This record gives sequence, C-alpha cells and structure tokens, in this order.
Amino acid sequence: MDLVANFVRRYELDSLISPDLLEALTPLRRMPGEFIIGSGEPVRSLFFLVEGRAKAYRVLENGQSILAAFFGPLDVLGEVELFSSPRYALSVVALEESVCLALPVEAVKKAAERNSRLFMYLCARLGEKLDDRNLAESINLRYPVENRLASYLLASMDGEGSILGTDDLGELADFIGASYRQLGRVVRRFRGEGILEKARGRIRVLDRAKLAPYARDLYLGTECRIRPEAFGP
Repeated sequence: MDLVANFVRRYELDSLISPDLLEALTPLRRMPGEFIIGSGEPVRSLFFLVEGRAKAYRVLENGQSILAAFFGPLDVLGEVELFSSPRYALSVVALEESVCLALPVEAVKKAAERNSRLFMYLCARLGEKLDDRNLAESINLRYPVENRLASYLLASMDGEGSILGTDDLGELADFIGASYRQLGRVVRRFRGEGILEKARGRIRVLDRAKLAPYARDLYLGTECRIRPEAFGP
C-alpha cells in the first residue's frame, strides 16, 4: 500500500473526499524547521496534516512573531484562505518530521458539489479554530507569563524535554506575547524549582510533572478535535 493510500485508510478520508479528489492527493514531507506554508505565498493547496506536529504563527509589521496555533493529526491547513484570499495569511512550520496530503485548491473548488462532507468537516474545524484563536488571544491578555510559557513548552517539547521549533528566549517571548525581561524572570524561577535548565540562551524541560500544573492545557486545545467519522459514511 503506498503512502497516500495508507493515510487515507488510517484516517478514513474516503468517507470525506470524493474518488476524484482522492486521486489528486499528493504527499508532502517536511523536516523539523521546514515550512509547510509560508505567509504571503499563493494559495495553491489544501493540506491534511497526517503525521507529525506543526506550529502556525503570524509575523507583524514590527518584525515580532505571534503564536497562532499548534497542529497535529488529523488537521487541515489552508482552509481559511480557500475561498477568501489568494495568499496564505499564516506561516506553518513543522516542529518534527511531518507528512501532509496536499489537494490542489482548483480541484477542490471544481469538485465542491460532490464533497459536501468535506466542506462540513472544514466548516466544523473553522469553528474550532475560531474558538481556539479567541481563547489564545484571551490567554495572552489575561494569563500570567508563567502560565503561557508552561503551556507553550508542553505543547512544543519532545520526549526528551527539548523544545521543538525554537527555544530562543527572544522568539519565545514574542510567541507568547511577553517581554524578554518578563520571560527571563519566569525562566529563572523555573530553573530554581528544577523545572528547566538553561544553557547558551536555550532551555530544556527537566521535570514535566512540575511544569504541567502551571500550564492548565492553555494552548493544547488548538489541536484538531473533529474526526471524519463524525460526518457519516
């Protein structure tokens, strides 16, 4: 069984997508740090993230990067712009080795009337993302820096405690809407509690159990919760 067919079967994508679109699916593999989508690029494909983890962010005019969401299987990327914009709004970068199945946007539009379940799925996920985005913005406004940092670290760390994507303190401060000074104070506090270690400006989680109570799963809810089987055969 080839790669595409294997993922189609694993996630029951044939229950969402018409046969002609299934044939149009192509695999896209990205290594850690590589872009799946680049902000400002022309919208050419709709992506199903079927393996790995990814992070979406927006770069503001002042050069700062703001976290938008974390993604995991089975999530969809590029649906926001499908009918609304010719260019992608956010950058999406792989946090670990990831595989997406890409569908050409023009093929999706032409086959729209034969794919009602697919569009029901996309609408449901858009609703989830809107709710999660509102929550993330509220988190950045209302929750203390220690809660934001802990949640970000739990969402982006690997099994060894290393931070996937970036663990540069300046970039992390931008992502969670904190100043470098604020973040530095929290990092020093977490180091003192034995939660983190820091060397050469980089950090690693030493004790996940101690970190978790600070996080409260604030950013973790951004991963997809809608499953294809919810829309019937």
